[in-house]
Amino acid sequence: MEETSFNIPSLSCSVCSGRIQGELKGMSGIENVNVDKKTQSVRVSYNPDELRPEDIGKKIASMGYEVLK
Repeated sequence: MEETSFNIPSLSCSVCSGRIQGELKGMSGIENVNVDKKTQSVRVSYNPDELRPEDIGKKIASMGYEVLK
């Protein structure tokens, strides 16, 4: 497993946190997701044989959030 993190400037509420966490946990290759609305960040443990950090960032962006690495 590897870990990556993203800054999500528009992450400001529990609904957003839950939505991001649920969508990412549903992806194949994701082991763990930690969403912190206080720091506006998402930390993800993933299997590098199945996913790249770019894939995870694209998934978050597809939900309408700005993603900063």
